[in-house]
Amino acid sequence: MWAETFYPLSQKQKWKLGFGFAIIYVPIRIYINITFYSQSIVVNKFPLWIIELIVSGLFYTLWLNFIEWVQYYVVRFPRSKYVSHDKLLSQLLTLFIAIGLAAIFNIAFRVFWHWMESIWDPQLFHTNSPVELLMIQQKRRSNNGLTAMALMAAYYLASNVRVYQHLQQVHINAERLEKENIKAHFNALKNQVSPHFLFNNFSVLSTLVESDKELSIEFISRLSQVYRYILEQSDFDQIKLRTEIEFMETYMYLLKTRFEEKINLEIHLSEAQIDTYFIVPLTLQLLVENAVKHNQMSVTYPLVITICIEDDFLVIRNPIQLRAPTEVSTGIGLNNIINRYKLLVNKPVLVENLQNLFVVKIPLIS
Repeated sequence: MWAETFYPLSQKQKWKLGFGFAIIYVPIRIYINITFYSQSIVVNKFPLWIIELIVSGLFYTLWLNFIEWVQYYVVRFPRSKYVSHDKLLSQLLTLFIAIGLAAIFNIAFRVFWHWMESIWDPQLFHTNSPVELLMIQQKRRSNNGLTAMALMAAYYLASNVRVYQHLQQVHINAERLEKENIKAHFNALKNQVSPHFLFNNFSVLSTLVESDKELSIEFISRLSQVYRYILEQSDFDQIKLRTEIEFMETYMYLLKTRFEEKINLEIHLSEAQIDTYFIVPLTLQLLVENAVKHNQMSVTYPLVITICIEDDFLVIRNPIQLRAPTEVSTGIGLNNIINRYKLLVNKPVLVENLQNLFVVKIPLIS
């Protein structure tokens, strides 16, 4: 939704834009209103022009603050699901409101300036000449049109500044996401290509080679698939949920070969669901790795990890069966997942540490 990408201007930016427009607006207004210049006219009018410049700067700054306040609440106003996703309708609605506000602001400014001129130059309002009255009326119309155009120009310029800020933020997020992907790639490789991981798998493999040659060949094949997936998929921002689920089947083969019935992975997902959604690569692998790392397991009390979808979240649960810590947990894996999703979607990763259950809810990407 557009409301989610609304980047307000800072007060410094509003002051710069307001007085920038005043510096452009006031000379044009003076040019329209003064048909004959002389030293006495310039000397007499100069203080009024300075006041007009200051008042105009304050006026445009106030306008920018007010129109931005209106824009912020217009784009956040609850509408139907069809309107809320249509940026064009949101922008048109804001534009119509801006035009109406420009007319109201113009009337207020005209009344205020009429009062100022009546104090500074009373003779303007004591003429009976039809020609002079017609000229005054034409000047007022020109001033009204100029003020309204300046207000709308300020509105569009402020919008362009916000768009530029949004593009800058997108660029910053892209750079941060690239760095997070590099970190994820490195951490995944570091976690997997660790002496402990290699020792465990090679121990299993050495046993299989002696007892079951065919099974050892399958184990080597699955182990190579795991490394290939880590190398290939960790470079992507997101992948299909089906791809990650298929990888988990290979990864679980290694764990099941090692732990047998002490660990189980239960996936409660339909074919339609795994083909519809996307997730960040290695999300499930890191969560399962954490569960295995921190929990003890046995045939009597197996570590059962379940995966399902609830309210557009991929929910991963495992019982809390903490083992005696052999090393200090850094939390790198879970924090990396949280940071990467923060840059991709507007929903946070939810972590719930219940009494006997550890739950992580991953926002699905559609």
